[in-house]
Amino acid sequence: MSTRSARPPKAFGYLTVMSVVMIIVGLGGFIITLVFTIPGHAKVTSSLKSRGVEAQGTATRCQQGTTDESGTEQPVTCWVRFTPPGGHSVESSLAFKTERVGDGTAMAIVYDPEDTAVVARPSDLGYWNSLVRNSLDVVLLAISAVMVPLGIAGLLLRRFLSRFSLRPVRNLAPRP
Repeated sequence: MSTRSARPPKAFGYLTVMSVVMIIVGLGGFIITLVFTIPGHAKVTSSLKSRGVEAQGTATRCQQGTTDESGTEQPVTCWVRFTPPGGHSVESSLAFKTERVGDGTAMAIVYDPEDTAVVARPSDLGYWNSLVRNSLDVVLLAISAVMVPLGIAGLLLRRFLSRFSLRPVRNLAPRP
């Protein structure tokens, strides 16, 4: 009796793994974007626009900046120190990443009097900055939403192609 291998080719295994990973990454990215990114940006912007108080602050430190391939420095998180009307000095990180500034640089800030940890520069609350930030959120959401159907399509393709894979064949010739 001669048989051919009933195992699907290695490509089927790779397709399955890649499809499952795409589904997991897509769902994970989708959930993270919905739960953390979009509501966080909207909450900060809304609270600072509705009840924010402008004050003068001083940059105390910024994260180490990174550069992209073209040598342009990427936005970083900076911390500022300011004194609200209560008289005690507060140090908080800016809610949105910004260009790196030197320690001791004076800057205008907007803070939430109910939560002094929510601080941003007034320029970060404008329409265009919110639009760019929210557009990036939507792009990330779209990418993750595309990965899930592609992963499912990969699994369906693997199942469809496995129907045509090599199956065991019996030699029906009479035995001597």
